[in-house]
Amino acid sequence: MDLWTIISAVLGLVAVIAGGFWLKAKGKISQAATLIKEAYEVVAKVNSILEDNKIDKAEVEELKKELVDVKAAFKALIGK
Repeated sequence: MDLWTIISAVLGLVAVIAGGFWLKAKGKISQAATLIKEAYEVVAKVNSILEDNKIDKAEVEELKKELVDVKAAFKALIGK
């Protein structure tokens, strides 16, 4: 084998490994974006609940649902 064949093989191997790392990182970035979106929805829900200075049971239930979504997104991000 000549030098160019070895260089091409090494570069090909590096590209495959880098591609694998990119796919893993891309998945984590997507999961982090989902977590941030869900957390923002919780903050928006709390803000809307507190606007009228009173909290009823329906609003509490809606907030619980939003918090469950945040918990699920967090677990997906950390891999549990």
